[in-house]
Amino acid sequence: MAAPPQTHAAQSSGGGDGKAHVLVVPYPAQGHMLPLLDLAALLATRGVAVTVTVTAGNAPHLVPLLAACLSVGAVSLPSPSSPLLPPGCGGAENTRDLPVHLFRPFMVSLAALRAPLLAWCTRAQRRACRRVTAIVSGLFTGWTRPLAAELGMPHVTFSISNALYLAVAHSLWRRLPSRRRPEDTDDEPVAFPDIPGAPSFPWRQLSWLFTQHVPGDEVSEVIRQFFLWNLGSDCFVVNSFAALDGAYIERALPDLMAKPVFAVGPLSDAVSISRDRRGGKPAVPAASVAAWLEAFPDGSAVYVSFGTQHALSPPQAACVADALARSSAAFVWAVRSGTAVPEGFEEATASRGMVIRGWAPQVEILRHRAVGWFLTHCGWNSVLEATAAGVALLMTWPMGAEQFTNALLVAEAGVAVPVAEGDETVPDAGQMALAIAAAIGEEGKPVRERAAELSKNAAAALAEGGSSHGDLEDVVRMLNKVE
Repeated sequence: MAAPPQTHAAQSSGGGDGKAHVLVVPYPAQGHMLPLLDLAALLATRGVAVTVTVTAGNAPHLVPLLAACLSVGAVSLPSPSSPLLPPGCGGAENTRDLPVHLFRPFMVSLAALRAPLLAWCTRAQRRACRRVTAIVSGLFTGWTRPLAAELGMPHVTFSISNALYLAVAHSLWRRLPSRRRPEDTDDEPVAFPDIPGAPSFPWRQLSWLFTQHVPGDEVSEVIRQFFLWNLGSDCFVVNSFAALDGAYIERALPDLMAKPVFAVGPLSDAVSISRDRRGGKPAVPAASVAAWLEAFPDGSAVYVSFGTQHALSPPQAACVADALARSSAAFVWAVRSGTAVPEGFEEATASRGMVIRGWAPQVEILRHRAVGWFLTHCGWNSVLEATAAGVALLMTWPMGAEQFTNALLVAEAGVAVPVAEGDETVPDAGQMALAIAAAIGEEGKPVRERAAELSKNAAAALAEGGSSHGDLEDVVRMLNKVE
């Protein structure tokens, strides 16, 4: 018999006093969980009672949130076993515990949480003080939409990314474009005429969740159903803001999904609860990195990071090292496990370069006055953190997932310079070095100025009277109207 759910009760009763009590269901991947927990914190500060659902292994991620927000509670469910996962992986609870090829079956296996969640909510409904009034879930947990319908309550889909990606993803799953001819290649363009500007992406730049879809395959069809269920949500909330994503927020999503869309970002700048837990203890203290950066002029240093999911191949790492060495720019390079920095590189660039192996205090680095540029894979959390800091995206090197749509968005905003794409590409080190040198000089000044202006727009969006502040208030009003 499965162990019963463990509940951490919120101080605010929720539901029994006529106010909203929201059940939040995040997808258990770092980049998905943390922004949704930030949203939960913001809802809690506005009087909404929140209960967050996690499996036991993910419960530690909630500790800072539970300590900071008394109106937030938690329900911890046993991790579901699944025949879709090979022996030894059945107890995996977070994508960090899995190889990439198991991400899709893992995503599907989490739908088994629906039954215990239904049982928990039903018990809560019988106790007026704990009555749940709405469900807010992540983009990859679309199975919560029929759960909300069965319970007779509204459902909100939260996207960790921007409105453009959300529109592209749901357009794909509705239309199911395919490569119909044997001669079609990964460069075949896929057009999106239902999105403003009618963007087009080559097949290789589409989400891997979609490109791996096989009609009739159990995992593929369930994932498609998750996205189709999302389309039935009562509204959508995106971690973005109008000055960066406005055309898609105002037109693409409302037209495509026929439901309200609220942009409440950048969440990482609106609430600080999750900043210190994005990667655990930093490999180098933020104060030490800041002290080292003090030796360099304003905006002259480059921060280099390709996120936590992708390790550069030896040729790619050699290319980045060669480019940094030739450019003469000051830099901080955050190197994830599995990336081999060429021997002798650190010694040769010690006077102007710092290599951090492991998790780097990214927010603090980007906010340092000496850092003006960011060489990035275009993960959305990184894009928003750079935007809030006023840092230009020196070179965008999207490698997968939603990173190609993110790169398009920042290119349209004029705050990025594309350099490469694809997880196997090895750019020309000489060309990269020239781009870095040009960026930190006078040629890069217009891009830096646009980045600074976009940062002001982000801050204004979050301030009282701003677009993101207003959208968040609208979400709260909508949740509180539920009987």
